[in-house]
Amino acid sequence: MECIFLVDARRNSVASCLCPLNKLDTFESSHHPGDKPIYFDLSGLAENEPLSADAFEIVSTEATTEQRGIGVLTVRLCHRLLPLELILKYRAWGDTGVFTRDMTFVNRGQKPLSLASTRSLSLTLPGGEYTLRYLYGGWGEERQLAERKVDAGSFTIHSAKGRSTNGFAPWLSLRNEDTQTEYLAELAWSGNWDMSVSREPGSWPGALRERGVDVIMAVHFDFGGAYQISPGTEFVAPRIAYTVSSGDMDDAANEMHRYQRQFVFPDTQVNHPLLVQFNSWYRYQGKITIEATKRLADQAAELGAEVFVQDAGWYNQVDWSKELGDYQADPKAFPHGLEELANYVLSKGMKFGLWVEIENAGIQSRLFHEHPHWCLSYNSKPLIFSDRCQLDFSNPDVRAWATATVDRLVQQYGLSWIKIDYNIDIGDRFDPHGDEGLGGVLYQHIVDYYRWLDEIRAKHPDLTIENCASGGLRFDTGILAHVHTNWLSDNVDPIASVALGYGCSIQFSPQVCNHWEVGDTDNGAVDVSKPEGWWSFLFRVPMNGQFGFSSRIFEWSPGLLQNARSNIALYKNVREIIAGADVYHLTPQPKLMRPTGWMALQYVNDDGKMSVVTAYRLQDDRGKQIFRLRGLEAERSYEVTRDGHRVGHVTGADLMKIGLTIRLDEPWRASIVELRGQ
Repeated sequence: MECIFLVDARRNSVASCLCPLNKLDTFESSHHPGDKPIYFDLSGLAENEPLSADAFEIVSTEATTEQRGIGVLTVRLCHRLLPLELILKYRAWGDTGVFTRDMTFVNRGQKPLSLASTRSLSLTLPGGEYTLRYLYGGWGEERQLAERKVDAGSFTIHSAKGRSTNGFAPWLSLRNEDTQTEYLAELAWSGNWDMSVSREPGSWPGALRERGVDVIMAVHFDFGGAYQISPGTEFVAPRIAYTVSSGDMDDAANEMHRYQRQFVFPDTQVNHPLLVQFNSWYRYQGKITIEATKRLADQAAELGAEVFVQDAGWYNQVDWSKELGDYQADPKAFPHGLEELANYVLSKGMKFGLWVEIENAGIQSRLFHEHPHWCLSYNSKPLIFSDRCQLDFSNPDVRAWATATVDRLVQQYGLSWIKIDYNIDIGDRFDPHGDEGLGGVLYQHIVDYYRWLDEIRAKHPDLTIENCASGGLRFDTGILAHVHTNWLSDNVDPIASVALGYGCSIQFSPQVCNHWEVGDTDNGAVDVSKPEGWWSFLFRVPMNGQFGFSSRIFEWSPGLLQNARSNIALYKNVREIIAGADVYHLTPQPKLMRPTGWMALQYVNDDGKMSVVTAYRLQDDRGKQIFRLRGLEAERSYEVTRDGHRVGHVTGADLMKIGLTIRLDEPWRASIVELRGQ
């Protein structure tokens, strides 16, 4: 018996599901003549028995339609040799072009079952020449785009550090250069994972290109080993999302972005339009006083900030990192309590936010000394990294403490924003919780942390939750289904941030790519002797998503203050277009260090009537660049506004065929161009 699912290379929908008992024929939509099907298969290992398609017998199939046009195919299978039930759910997400696969394994026996491998994605692509693209980067260099030709052999990347995107992202793009077909997939998982792209060598000249390309993405269990399912319990593999396009990588990525916007990211009106934040960190980095913080609030409000976030250090007595978990305001910094600052911020017309690191406890905190058994452990000792240990959210007592802590902070300080950081690489080696769930300690922590985030959102619907992990080191669609925005990177160097914003907008819809203007240095200093064009460059680099600033703002000159006001107003004018738009990368990604050339991104709203182009001249001798735009309506006339000044009208056809000309008189300059259809 063979389980084969055929998928249209342009758009996915459950248009035809012919599923008689014990035979699953197709999961397909209409095909172009000559289209080759993509073969989805089952693979993995349980109790040394294969989890291949022919190892299962189909028990039942059902095709249904959920709300918002989501087509669902549910397939129930039983293993022929093991008391193992497998429930597959394939969903086609409206007209986004994306479908997903969910896999649930159920132990129907009387003894534990060991799952050595459960592959969320296991597919074989048709033959042809392929280019693989993937995203790499550790701290400060998140989401750098790399590519390589798919030759004979296996290319494998993974995460075993405990954070999903510290090194690589669980995302890939494969392009069949022969058919000009783009395949794109991402694993919705915030822990450890494995990914491989492989191709068997041929046995005759030219046979390699006729061989299919095998792609696997899967959760990585503790110790790189197996997961044990207890009798009567289930294991749910992380969701895989997948799309296919006859266009280029941007076309495929935009299909994924539409799926993210419409079906993954939690709906919230609290952060709509995207709030302009001021954050205290890069001015004081944990060393704060109420008087200085009030001065920051005064200036931030005057410049146009809409939320003021007090970052780490507001609670500490000596060391903010070692005292994580004791979230009581520092009586020296805030002698009248943090309420004084919260009320002051609110009186300035801004929302108030706080930083916490809710999953971790500092080794000098009361929390750690009273509850060391709440931490993940190895060899019967709490795992300690960087002066902190990780709390285990599979423990109900931990979740109850975390809920009570957030409830108190929200009520006591009137929070509208909470920034939840995560500064630990916990690895993949843990003491098991007895025999149940053996091999899945980190897996269960993450699943329960997701549930906890959902409970917090339900209890506090007016609270915006920002995710952070030493920058963007746990930034994936798994956690983005439970939070509202994500800190892009701790690297706030304006030149490097050009490449960082580019990479983020490949994997994610821009509304969750949160970054700030900080200055020329990491302590928030801006060189007031530099020309105004450089100041505008500083502000316009982080406009490719959610914008904020964190700088020594009460030391700025009058000219710099006016430049800041103008640029913040400019962002507010374009943010709604950027937040919900398709993204086209009009140039290659610049290098992180010493970038040359130009970088430009184009944002186009759903109906093609509005667009924004963000353009940056880097280290380049050419003062003029022409960008051929995409996604516009050819016959429509667009009013062109450059950097807040109207400059004329032009048709969509001319913008796409002839192009948009942008002139910048010096390197390290930026321009924001608005196109509004008439």
